[in-house]
Amino acid sequence: MQKNKQAATAETTDASMSDMFGFVFGKVLNNKRILIVNILALLVITGLQFVLPQITQFIIDTVIPQKNMSLLIESVVGLLLSAVVLGLFNFLSSYYMSIMSQQAIYDLRNQLYQYILKLDTHFFESSKTGDLMVRLTNDIGNLQSLISANMLSMIGGIFTFIGVYVFIFIVNWQMALAVTVTFPMMFLIYRIFRTRIRSAFRRARLSQAEMSNQMQNTLTEISLIKSYTSEGIESERFASFADKNRQNMIAANKNQAIFSPLIMFVNYLGTAIVLSFGAYFVVKGDLKVGQLVAYISYVAMLQDPIRSFTMLLNQLQQSLVSYGRITEILKLTPQIKEAINPVAFPKIKSGINLKNVSFAYSETHKEDIHDATIKDVSFDIKFGKMTALVGRSGSGKTTITKLIDRLYDRQSGEILFDGVPIEKISINSLRQNIAIVSQDTFMIDGSIRDNIIYGNPTATNDEVWRVAKLAAIDGFITSLPDGMETQIGERGIKLSGGQKQRISIARALLKDAQIVILDEATASLDNESEKAIQHAMSQLLEERTSLVIAHRLSTIYNADNIVVLDNGKVVQQGNHEQLISQEGRYKELYEAQFS
Repeated sequence: MQKNKQAATAETTDASMSDMFGFVFGKVLNNKRILIVNILALLVITGLQFVLPQITQFIIDTVIPQKNMSLLIESVVGLLLSAVVLGLFNFLSSYYMSIMSQQAIYDLRNQLYQYILKLDTHFFESSKTGDLMVRLTNDIGNLQSLISANMLSMIGGIFTFIGVYVFIFIVNWQMALAVTVTFPMMFLIYRIFRTRIRSAFRRARLSQAEMSNQMQNTLTEISLIKSYTSEGIESERFASFADKNRQNMIAANKNQAIFSPLIMFVNYLGTAIVLSFGAYFVVKGDLKVGQLVAYISYVAMLQDPIRSFTMLLNQLQQSLVSYGRITEILKLTPQIKEAINPVAFPKIKSGINLKNVSFAYSETHKEDIHDATIKDVSFDIKFGKMTALVGRSGSGKTTITKLIDRLYDRQSGEILFDGVPIEKISINSLRQNIAIVSQDTFMIDGSIRDNIIYGNPTATNDEVWRVAKLAAIDGFITSLPDGMETQIGERGIKLSGGQKQRISIARALLKDAQIVILDEATASLDNESEKAIQHAMSQLLEERTSLVIAHRLSTIYNADNIVVLDNGKVVQQGNHEQLISQEGRYKELYEAQFS
């Protein structure tokens, strides 16, 4: 649980630049052919950038003194052709880099999305939806800048830097040494501002996640907000988060605004050094004017990679923060682990057995059974029979269903399906054979049909209508102009609570699972619909194992076995007649409802 709590914050991130580049370019290596094309284009671009100053030097030092017009035309044509070829290869490099970038980000976004979906219920309970959305969109988008034309030119600039640096030493080592003095100055400025800018953007990213959470919470609870006329309160709350994000971004950009002019000053200092020394050597006759012009061009080529890097520092620091937030997710491991050699879910013939099962949500309570949510619970859910769980709110009824569906693992005891321990069964196979209808209905943004077939996409039209009839929703559907294709809106906002509940029941019926769990499944239905569904359920459950949770005891009169929970413990078991005839918690609950 503690690991998952850490996933919600990025302040613990200690990612390095080398790790980030290794991670991102590891995705690029999946497309080696395009990568090779980019590298070849990069080599041509580097070569042409080196040649252009040589042509300029040749025109100034050779063509002009000779007053050779034909040679001048040839040189200018060569210069223009080189520029055209350079532009063509820059286009090819940018285009193929875009292809490579989009594919790498596509792979990364899918990898992160699939990984998040595989994480445990624990993770989602301690994470905020808005923050996860920021990680899947903005954070991954920031990493995309690492595989861009600008980043490629910077990488190419490194090769150019090395080649040109060696060349200017050969031409004039004194000027090269003088220019080199400016490099440690740039490095020192970078080191000073790197931590400041990264910390500032980390705070900005966190405040952006808070702002996204507020937007997500507001938009999903708009009915509540309007019914309580709390638009003003929510607007003020959002404004507070937005202002916090504004201040953090200003702080980050302030550091960047100081950083960039300092680097620019050092670049001009390098140019001034070259002009001063170059003019001196030209006067002495040790250097030609054309050589000085070319030398200045080469010094600019040395400064360009450094300037490009410093211009990209803003984005690099944002990318580094985003990389840390992404890898925080990818470092998490699900607590619900698949068995090494899992078995398929058995064909249920006897039922489910819970033996001395104990469970606690909190890490601090897992070692102490007295503080656990479920305490030494034992009962059987027999095949083809209806078993009911009753008890006051918080007694552990829903928790037991989550343990049976293996959304959580118990701390002690056993859960057996026809004698097979739950942890030996394939997780997918287990959940495919359990259909759950809870009091909290979950709808996808689509049509009524989309929601009914969600657990069984290959269902036929006849099968869909059959379960709709069983769930007593068919009459409502036929009354709609678009019938099954009616769009229900986000979270089923166009439907009533009872209509959503019946669609949810139809979905569970269509899943055709061996085990059916109803957690207050008829809570939102009127009495007439409830009776119709109960009748359909009794026919459906004849050959299935069912577990029903109900606060309304009228819905479980016919249960074959009623398990009464109190404070996480089983305090009574039996059918309705047996339990109502004896003093105990069940009779207290019954009299409280019907007195």
